[in-house]
Parts: sequence; structure tokens; C-alpha cells
Amino acid sequence: MAAAATLQLASIPTNVFRAPPNHSYEANLTSATDVKVANAHIVHQNEAARLASICRQAFNTLNDEMPDFNHSKSYTADEILAMPFDTVRLPDELHGLPRRKSVRSQLAEAIATLLYPATHDQAVSPVIAYDAARVRVRAWIVLQRKYDIFAATKRNGHSFRGLTGGAAPGVRAPVWSSRILEQGPWDPSKHRISTAGTEAIPMPVAVADAADLAPFFDHLQRGGTHELDKSSTGSELGGGKGEPYYGVKGAEFRKGVVYEDGRMDLCKMVVGPNHIGNLMDSLRPNSFIRHFLLGNNIIGPVGAHEIAHFIQEFPDRMDTWYLAGNCIDATSFKILIDAMVKSDAVTNIWLKRNPLGPTAVADVYRLITETKNLRTLDLDQTELGDAGIAELFRRLACFSPVSAGRNKLPLRHLYLNGNGISLNAAVAIAAFLASPACDITSLYLSCNPLGDAGVRVIADGARKAPQLSRLSLQSVGMNTDGATALFEAIASHPNMRFLDVGQAYATLDLGQAWNYIEDASVPSLCKLLLTSRTLDYLKLGHCPITPPALRVADAAVLKSTLLYYSADSVLPDPELKTPAFKPAADKTMAEVHSVLAQNKKATQIAVSDHLKANVRARYGDHITWTRFIEEEKRWIANDKTDVRKIDSVYRNRDAGNARRRLQVLVKRWDEADGTLNRVMNANGPFCSMRIRKH
Repeated sequence: MAAAATLQLASIPTNVFRAPPNHSYEANLTSATDVKVANAHIVHQNEAARLASICRQAFNTLNDEMPDFNHSKSYTADEILAMPFDTVRLPDELHGLPRRKSVRSQLAEAIATLLYPATHDQAVSPVIAYDAARVRVRAWIVLQRKYDIFAATKRNGHSFRGLTGGAAPGVRAPVWSSRILEQGPWDPSKHRISTAGTEAIPMPVAVADAADLAPFFDHLQRGGTHELDKSSTGSELGGGKGEPYYGVKGAEFRKGVVYEDGRMDLCKMVVGPNHIGNLMDSLRPNSFIRHFLLGNNIIGPVGAHEIAHFIQEFPDRMDTWYLAGNCIDATSFKILIDAMVKSDAVTNIWLKRNPLGPTAVADVYRLITETKNLRTLDLDQTELGDAGIAELFRRLACFSPVSAGRNKLPLRHLYLNGNGISLNAAVAIAAFLASPACDITSLYLSCNPLGDAGVRVIADGARKAPQLSRLSLQSVGMNTDGATALFEAIASHPNMRFLDVGQAYATLDLGQAWNYIEDASVPSLCKLLLTSRTLDYLKLGHCPITPPALRVADAAVLKSTLLYYSADSVLPDPELKTPAFKPAADKTMAEVHSVLAQNKKATQIAVSDHLKANVRARYGDHITWTRFIEEEKRWIANDKTDVRKIDSVYRNRDAGNARRRLQVLVKRWDEADGTLNRVMNANGPFCSMRIRKH
């Protein structure tokens, strides 16, 4: 190893670059070969001097800054990331310094002599000292290269070859792991979550210019469909290929799409209160549009009034109203419902992220009980709150369908995510599930502070609702006791196809609690897997069940009829050793997941093969596993009839770009942006033509 003393350069002795025997460089340069040898001698001298100067600085830097650096040690990825490579950087070219036992040994000897002057002509101590220092510097540069790779990997949000991000070895999702383990089992007294529900605020947007919307409005006004006429300024959707994946033909404009199946798509195009009147006017002569997609358009109370007027005028026109993120408050909601309950055509209404608030409960009740054919209702993040939801379901539990001339309410699919639902509202929901009026088949309750007590109540309600086939309980603060009660209830359920008790991506954004399901739930989980013959989809997601306990569950999966199963431990695998990298050897670091115990890999392969076989048996050979994951799995989790009606190329493009890191989805409004206030306080109509009409 190089000495810690500062190195100084000496001169190169003339005998370092040895000439061929019986020749003298100064006396006899008669042949071309002799000239080449002399030139090579000069080149070697210059290169040795250059490299020796760089080596001197590098050796001194490493000795001064990292005197205890051990090049023979094996380092983990996390240890490499913790080393000071941002400040202690050595030139990368020193990785290829000549060795004393190589074809470049003469150059190595020349560099060594400059760095460590010899005491006599045949001394070997300089080259030995040089080679020891060279090995140490080369090891640092090898680690330096690894550091750059790992730092970029971490910066891009990925995990690779032992990189854990502080999580235990073998944990595939270190970010999820650290967050879930930091919370631990949810304790409402220590981690309080509001029961008022999450804020109903649309994504930050700006109202579009009239000129950008005009071509689309003109197309609609002329009764336009998915087909373009010669005067149209639009283009064929997807260059004629149609909607991605589905191939549904469409006509696309600068802002706006009409699909062959009757969808009108203006999601995120932002007509705002300024242009909503013109939009509704353009739709009046158009009988082709049946599905109205206006998500995140911040139309406000003005827009709600315009839509209500349209429904009153054409009650049998629209099947679908997708109005998520439109700043519709309780007052304007009432006017909207007054019109909607008179429409026999409407089957699904989507109101996510509209600030209805608890004062809108009476009108939500009217919407559910009086809208003749309402199958799907989305009330996600509508600020109804625990008290509002409790009041709504107490009323629904007392509703008599016979008095309304029906056997059951028509509502089948209900979205209540992010509404502050706790035990109070859970009791009312369970009572409704057990009531004769209820025919709910899909219930989505994720991102609510239910806790174990609320989950147990919902589990009891599910027992009394045999028609229920989908239940989503992501990030509801469910611990082991709640999960055990739920698994036991679902094990004997006659129709449950979909159960999600994993983690929601929006958990932190919405300020909710992670589910924390541990090993003690595994016996009831196995009972569910072995008993249920209807369950197609089970997701635990990232959970604190230990890997050995999950392998027990895997064995039960192999005997199940499941089509999809997801469970990843956020805890370390006791059978896994942390992979390490020895810079002196400079070999590829083993991928952390490639060194798992052989029986675990075999189990994972067996589970995957079993699920694929179940999919083939259910759908036939023409549905590949990839096709199932991309398409059919979606319809296990959601109702295809109604959810397909709200598919938007605009939402899908933004989501796809965000996944590929081509676009950042801005989630919060700038504090100085007064758009929302203007929308909520707007008065219409805005268009001068419409003002003259009024």
C-alpha cells in the first residue's frame, strides 16, 4: 500500500527504457528500426512523466482524504452510496494504469521510478510501491463508477443490484417499505385522520381559448360524429388507427374528440365557465353524442346550471355524465339533480373531486332513489364526510323500494373513496348492505380512516350482501385483526370476485393511513384462498407479512381458482444475504433478487404458472397473460359496461406520459392563482352571442 507521505517526482534514469542489446541510442541511429526505437523511448518518457504527475496527485488525494480506505473489502450498494465520491474524485483514466507484470511493464517501471526514486540501479522497491498504490487507486475508481450508476438509479426512482434505499435486503420496493414500516400498525389516537374527507380540488389547469375550442364546437353543432366531412379541420384519431388498444374510430380536433361509440371527450381541455354554454348549445342539435366526458374542466356553478338546462330540454339524450373535477358545490348540485332524476336515459354519473359537502346528502339520496336507471355513481372525494355518509346510508337503509314500485334500487356500483369514512359511517353502510333495497355489487371504500373497527363492520355487512362481488379497501388503516375478520367473512361469500386490501398510490397525497397486515392473518388468508371458488382477484400489495409467511400463502394460491394475486413483503427475507461488491476483483455485483433461496424462486414460478393456467382455462388460449393483465384484469376490478364509457385519450395520454416520466402531473394550485375563486363566483353567460340570445 502506498505510504501516507506526500509524493514528489524524480527524474527517470536512462536505464529504465532498455535498448536492444549491442546498440547505443546516442552513437548509432543508422537504420529505420533504430529511429523507431528512439522515438518510442521519447514517447514512453513523455507518457511516463504525464501519468506520474496525475498519479502523484491521485495517490496524495486518496492518502489524505481516505487514509483508511480498504480496497480488499466487499461493499454493499448502500455503503457505496454513502462514500464521498462527490468530493473525492480521481481521474477515470487511472483505472488503466500499467501493471508491473504486463506488456507495459517498462512504462510501469518508468512511472514508479519517478514517484519512488531508487537507491540503486537494480532496486525493485519503487515498482512494488507503485503497484500497491495503483491497485488502491484502481479500486477507488471502480467504486466511483459503481457510485455513479447507483446514484443515477436512485435518482430515477429505481432499484438495482443490491440498492435498497435503506430498506432491508430483498425488499423490492424500498420507498413503499420505508413509509409503511415508519407508520407501523395504524393507531388513530397517534395518527389522526380527518373524518371530513379529503379536499375536493381539481387538478391545476387554465381555461382554454375560445379559438381552440371553436372547431370542435362547430363540428358538434353540425351534428358531427366520429366521421369527418370535407369542411372539417379535425383529423382521424390516431392517424386512422383509432383509440389506442381498442381501435375505436374517432375524430380529433385541437381540443375535443368524438368516438364512434358516442363518447364526446373534452377531459382536461378546460372549457371552464367561459365556454360551457357554447358547448351545451353545440350539443343541442347533435343526437349522436350519448356519453358526456368533461373531467377536470372547472365549469363551476355556471356549468352545472347549463347542464341542468340541457337535461331538462333533452332528458332522454345522455347515458353518461362524467363531471369529475368541475367545482360543482351543493347549491348547484341541487339544480343538477332536479334535472337528472327526471332522466330515464342516464345510467352512470361521475362526480369525483367536486365539493358537494355534507349539505348535499339529501340531494345525493334523491339521485340514488329517484333516478330510474342509475347503475353507477362516483362520489370519490366529494367532501361528504363521515357524518354526511352516515346520514345518507341511514336514509338508504330505511328506503322501501316497494313504495317506489321496485324490488331493489337500481344502483350497482358505488365509489366512496376519500370521504373520511370511519366507524360511524361504516355502521350505516353495513346496515344498507343488509337492507332489502340494496343491490350493490361493487363497493369502493379506499383511502378512508376505517381502521380495524370499521373494517370488521364492513366485513359483517358483506356477509349479509350476497350479491356483492367487488370490495376495495386500500389504505384504510387496516391492521391484522381487521384483515383476519375480513378474510373470514369473504371465505364463505357466494359471489365475491375482487378484493383489494393493498396500498393506494395516493395515500400520502390524501393524508391517509397504510394498511398494516402481518403474519397472524395468514391462516385466515389461506382459508380464504382454499375455500372461495368465486374469488378471481386478491391484492395485498406491499405488506408487512414476512417472506416465509407469504410462501405459506403461496402454497394456498397453488390450490386456488385465482386469476390474479399480488403480495410483496416490505420486510427482509431471512434466507437472503446482502450482495456485496469487492472493488479489487471488479466483478459484476449480483442482483439482490437473483440470490434468493431456490425454493422461493420455484414457488414464485409455480404461482405464476398456476395463475396463467387458470386464465387460459377461464378465457381460452386466445387470451394471453399479457392481454389479461392489460385488459381483462381491469374488468374484474371494474364494471366494463359503464367504466368503458368514460375512457378518455386525454387522461390516458397524460397518465402514460407521467409513467414514462415524460410529463409531470402538477397536483397543487399555486397559492397566487385565483382561478378557482373566479370559477366558483362566476356568473354567465359569457359569450356575447349567448348574451344577446338571453
